[in-house]
Amino acid sequence: MSMKNAVDFLKSCINRVMPSRRHPDSHESFRALFDRFKEVLEANNKSLEIITDMGEKFGGDYLFDITYVRNAYTELIQQIGRSIQSFDTLTHTRYPQLREAFVRIDRLIQLMVYNVPSVLRGMIVFFEDISRDMTRDVGGKNAHLSEVKNYLKLNVPDGFAITALAFDAFMRHNELSDKISALSKGPFVTDEAIRVLQESIMGGDIPPELDSALKKALGTLREKRGDCFVAVRSSAEEEDGEFSFAGQFETVLNVPLKDDAIEDAFKRVISSLFSAKAIAYQRRLGYAIGQMRMAVGCMVMVDSVTSGVIYSTNPDGDRDTLLINATWGQGKSVVEGQVDADLYVVKKGNFPQLVYAKYGKKQSMITNSEQGGITEVRTPSEMASKPSLTPEQITELAKQAMSIEKYFGSPRDIEWASGRDGSIYILQSRPLPMLDSRETAWLAERPTGDEAYPVLFRDQGVVVQKGAGAGKVFIVRQVDELDTVPRGAVLVARHDSSLLVRVMPFVSAIITETGTPTSHMATLSRELKVPTIVNAGNVTRILKQEEEVTVYAGDDNTVGVYKGIVRGILSRAQQDSARMENIYEFRKKRYILRYISPLNLVDPLMEEFTPEGCKTMHDILRFIHEKAVAELVENARREGERLRGSGKVIKLDIPIPTGILVMDMGGGLDIHHDDKKATFQQITSVPLKAIVKGMMHPGVWQSEAVSLGVNDFLSSMMRMSDIVSDSERFAGYNVAVISKEYVNLSLRFGYHFNMLDCYCGEFARNNHIYFRFVGGATDITKRSRRVELIAMILREYGFSITTKGDLIVARLTNIEPKEMEDILDQTGRLIAFTRQLDALLCDERAVTNYAQKFLKGEYEF
Repeated sequence: MSMKNAVDFLKSCINRVMPSRRHPDSHESFRALFDRFKEVLEANNKSLEIITDMGEKFGGDYLFDITYVRNAYTELIQQIGRSIQSFDTLTHTRYPQLREAFVRIDRLIQLMVYNVPSVLRGMIVFFEDISRDMTRDVGGKNAHLSEVKNYLKLNVPDGFAITALAFDAFMRHNELSDKISALSKGPFVTDEAIRVLQESIMGGDIPPELDSALKKALGTLREKRGDCFVAVRSSAEEEDGEFSFAGQFETVLNVPLKDDAIEDAFKRVISSLFSAKAIAYQRRLGYAIGQMRMAVGCMVMVDSVTSGVIYSTNPDGDRDTLLINATWGQGKSVVEGQVDADLYVVKKGNFPQLVYAKYGKKQSMITNSEQGGITEVRTPSEMASKPSLTPEQITELAKQAMSIEKYFGSPRDIEWASGRDGSIYILQSRPLPMLDSRETAWLAERPTGDEAYPVLFRDQGVVVQKGAGAGKVFIVRQVDELDTVPRGAVLVARHDSSLLVRVMPFVSAIITETGTPTSHMATLSRELKVPTIVNAGNVTRILKQEEEVTVYAGDDNTVGVYKGIVRGILSRAQQDSARMENIYEFRKKRYILRYISPLNLVDPLMEEFTPEGCKTMHDILRFIHEKAVAELVENARREGERLRGSGKVIKLDIPIPTGILVMDMGGGLDIHHDDKKATFQQITSVPLKAIVKGMMHPGVWQSEAVSLGVNDFLSSMMRMSDIVSDSERFAGYNVAVISKEYVNLSLRFGYHFNMLDCYCGEFARNNHIYFRFVGGATDITKRSRRVELIAMILREYGFSITTKGDLIVARLTNIEPKEMEDILDQTGRLIAFTRQLDALLCDERAVTNYAQKFLKGEYEF
């Protein structure tokens, strides 16, 4: 292969990561492009931090609300917008499809987070007509109750929802926005402002359109149930969803089915949205005053013989049991904890079994008054100590509770009543918050004694994804080894890398020596729920290949790796893993993350690595970063060519057998204005200093001439035409374009051409090394062997490699600064060590031999 063909292949090989581009306009300096690159990095960093925070909040261990989601997403799109703007300047808007992808993904998220178009136009909807997509308009309580009725076909009292559209109409009709705004003035809400607003609501008029709809609904219900009584209950937009709002809003029981009584109850309920306790609760959860909308539910009162509450899973005991509280009459006294009610503990299963019963005193009970409202009366003595439920009722309640829990996919807090006809009615169903005592318990049981469970290492590293896993250790030293990772292994690597996604779905845990919790790999670990620890230090030396271990990653970066399979830890972790993420409402909010955090664009050499291939915001950030680096590399190379002989550069005064000219864009050299040369001590560019340090290492340069064979000499003569024809490109000194964190270094040694492009800053996720080598004076076989040797060595440091003939392209990203300096030191040594080595590579054994010598620090030929 000629030098020209090799260079042509180099261009095509890296076209996806470094596409060709037009030269910058004459007025546009490389320094300005570099500033745009740093702006891209800054915006990407902030974006990834927001995505990481959202991933943690949605991971199930934090309480959060829709306001947090909206605020976080607003900040995210602002930062991504900044990144795209700087990226467009950097690339001269070569990727217009990227903005199209951004708009497309943003639209999907906006539909879920902001102002979802209402599927309703009416102000009244009967329970049987409510569907899943109406939650925003009918409120959580009405929506859940309608699902129990319409999908599970369980008994729910007849009724309807007065929608949030009716609430909006009422507030507009009575011009209450100014009074709501008055509540928000200053850090405290005054009792006077609350009183004025609530009195205005109670004195407000029902809008004509709502009045007409309400009269029609009451007439329909009256035709169906006669002159009955109803319960008028709150059903706020987020109520019984992520947060219960339990006891915060008004419920008006046993209201006569008369227009004025229902209207009055409606106003009492919506005015409770602005009570002092409700405002305090909303503020604590991040809601602005007036942000929440209130729908209302009207349902026929059950003339209850008994009623109460079911916890479909015991929240503080055996998770295979459920709890039933019951009392005589209405269940208000149970809900509010005002009565010593009966307690039944039932074993779950196809045939529920009562395992424990405690009969309360039930000294009082609540009954419906004949004229409306409720009354608390003394329980008749013959009923007070008597069980309020029969065995048959206990069994039926347990079955219905298990059915509801299965449908919603999470434990439920269920209100129920048993009417005089013996039928059981479900009055409410909301998520049941589970206590975290389980997590505390299994943390306390974590083994600490070496005799039972030898501790291989503890409390070193950063927990990216909590959990536990066990299996045989598989230490990955080269990317190619990922194809041989066995299922269920504990994956151990020196670097965290998004390429590990190939094996994430079937490994039990991941540990890396370096890395950060905001890296691409960290995001993937959270997405796939793989217990992951990064920045764990020298684990590749502590852990042994194929030894069985148990990995524990807990709260507050509590880390433990134990020898053997510790089943106690694993069983507890499995119980804990199914907590929040399966809760019905939680899943709905977390749904938006599918358009934010998953990373689909992993490998920039794949054909799918395009703007059209971006499916998430994370994909957009990944594409921007990769192409921004590629743009910087190409522009730096051109800048280096332009600067040769320009007189705008400083020569390095260092003891190596080649000259290097430097253009400093700022912070790369500590020199005076009139200095013509810079010593090693005056280099302040972190990556350049590390490379030069390696090139200055004793013994790495071969000082004696290496003999060429006849074939090698003829090959070099044939290749001379390529060198001469490209003389303008490769003539003169080697050139480095630098800043404090950056270097683009082009080196020519005879027929050998090296290029290094490196960014080494504070954050590992920004850092990269691009290495290219092509050429040599020998025949193609020996030149290819040298490429094989270089690849063999670079793989030991974690590089991803592409080779063909005498060309090698190597990439390494997401590197901690200190480790990057060490790798660049070794890379500088490698450049010097391999300068004339191709002439000595007579066979494959020589390749392996010299690679091993280099890795051992033996540099003599």
